[in-house]
Amino acid sequence: MRTETVQDDRAVNNDDRPFATGRKLGDLKHLSLCFFGFAFIRAWDDMAFYRFSALVPGQAWIGQDLFLLAMIAVFAPLAVFARKVAPLYEKPWSMPTATAALIASTVLWVASGVGGDAGFALMIASIVCAGAGASLSILMWAELQSCFNPFRVVIYVSGAFFLGAIMGWLFVGMGLERLSFVLVVLPLLSLVCLKIGFAKIPKADLPKRTWGKMRFPWGLIVVLGIYQFIFGFHAADDISMVSPSVWGTIIAAGALFLATYLLSHRFDFTFIYRTPFVLMTCGLLITLLAFSKSNVVGSLFISTAYTSMFLVITILLCDISHRYGISVLVLCGIQEVATVTVVGGDLLESSMNAGLLPVRADDTIVIVVLTILVVIATVALLFERKASEEWGLAFFGADKIAEDGDEASRFALRCAEIADRYRLSPREKEVFWLLTSEKTLPEIAKELYIATGTLKSHTRRIYQKLDVHSRQEMMDLIEVEAYDGAVDGSKKPAGKSDAAQV
Repeated sequence: MRTETVQDDRAVNNDDRPFATGRKLGDLKHLSLCFFGFAFIRAWDDMAFYRFSALVPGQAWIGQDLFLLAMIAVFAPLAVFARKVAPLYEKPWSMPTATAALIASTVLWVASGVGGDAGFALMIASIVCAGAGASLSILMWAELQSCFNPFRVVIYVSGAFFLGAIMGWLFVGMGLERLSFVLVVLPLLSLVCLKIGFAKIPKADLPKRTWGKMRFPWGLIVVLGIYQFIFGFHAADDISMVSPSVWGTIIAAGALFLATYLLSHRFDFTFIYRTPFVLMTCGLLITLLAFSKSNVVGSLFISTAYTSMFLVITILLCDISHRYGISVLVLCGIQEVATVTVVGGDLLESSMNAGLLPVRADDTIVIVVLTILVVIATVALLFERKASEEWGLAFFGADKIAEDGDEASRFALRCAEIADRYRLSPREKEVFWLLTSEKTLPEIAKELYIATGTLKSHTRRIYQKLDVHSRQEMMDLIEVEAYDGAVDGSKKPAGKSDAAQV
């Protein structure tokens, strides 16, 4: 235990000043290059979707689906062989390959303007390079984001989605020469930010090379697949950088960023991804509005709901990786592979509208079947909620992580069990987790973007609930709980007297 914690404990017990309730604009200085670097990749990907939509005139969804399939072709093997590949950022070929693939995609796209069969072949090659480069970039950025605490993950991911969508919307209208220049520069800037980001991460927080066993999250795949299938079923013909889907992304990501950044002192943002209700709401909203195909407002709400769902899952997976050491190559790889259902939705709706199937997309029977699928997804989420308080972890098998994980994973699970047993609030759980990492109060306050007085108030309440008086007593309590559980399986609180005996 570092000596600074003694001073922290005295400050917690003696400081009674009211905590700050505002947010200063100057706090934006805490946003690092990680924020902007991921936004550059997001902007590149958004513009790629729009550019590839011109592959087949009148059928814009084909180019987009080919891009998704090219990405999945990289995500799937990396997820399967993650134990041999992870951490990806350490591989000397990963960053140069990702950047070179994105730049090559741009060059091939420009060259495809020759037209004819040669132009079509060059466009296909451009899509393949784009999928490979984008997949590698996304996974390396996910590895970097998994090094942060959940609050920073929410800020960086939502902010990057927002800024990336804005940049894509601004850049896509440029002429060919300027747009080509931007598409070459963005991957280079992102590479620089990624390298600097990893260089600044403390060694203890870097992605782990090994992790415990986990079960394949079939439940989560089913839920994501159903919701994304319905989104793809609706969005087959809605591809444009000025479409409601783009503005839905801007609204969802911007609202999450502002709410978390400005209201973190009074809102438990962990509720966003620690419970299934936000994801359920997003899925139900997608279903209810997915059949208003001529309604611009409906399309806007659908895109907003889908983006919110994607952000929630991304943040959840980064949090699981950060807390329990599971590689994001597996977690985010599984998430991205599930997007194949978007392609399935596109193909099914297009087949119906082309008369290849005996039913139309707007027939009652189709609506009923899709509604039943959403009910199945919702029940799956509620079932996992019953299996574990940390419902997201239940999809991956918390028992396997506890049994076969390394000491850091087992320590994280012990902390989670104690936090639940003593009924800490979501915000108190976050502070409790950071206190156990031996960081000083100023360091924790900076990570959570809250005033030191606010942090001291949270810490004081945590000590009261745990019936301890210092951080050392808190750490002793964790060890006592672990020892008691190992001896007799007891789950009773140790209490002050137990901590005093250590």
